[in-house]
Amino acid sequence: MKKENIAKIEKFIGDYYKDYSKVRFNKWNYEDGCILTAAINMYKATNDSLYKDFVVNYMSEYVEEDGSIRYYKYEDFNLDNIAPGRAIVFAYEQTGEERYRKAMDLLLSQLAKQPRIPEGNFWHKKIYPNQVWLDGLFM
Repeated sequence: MKKENIAKIEKFIGDYYKDYSKVRFNKWNYEDGCILTAAINMYKATNDSLYKDFVVNYMSEYVEEDGSIRYYKYEDFNLDNIAPGRAIVFAYEQTGEERYRKAMDLLLSQLAKQPRIPEGNFWHKKIYPNQVWLDGLFM
């Protein structure tokens, strides 16, 4: 790949993580979980605090002091809600803030009670009884 193309890609990524106007702070969702996972991986690859700060700042908008997560519904038993939890683990590792540990415990408790098919796999969501979705493995 040409250097100028790499530079364009790096600028696009950097601009995305600098500009919070593209982030929806109104839904706990797997799409943002993918963006957060990418930021974590970029931080691990580059040690650029831009990526770490993005994840920690994002999580600070969602995780309350008591460990509850804004817009997260435990009772939905929705595996899509687990994916952004990777960023909670990262935020805890970076800050040591107790609220993140409590939020991790909340998501783990969902997994402990997540409905399963007789063979042991998780249902994808409570509203889809006995359905196993491939992307549930990713979540």
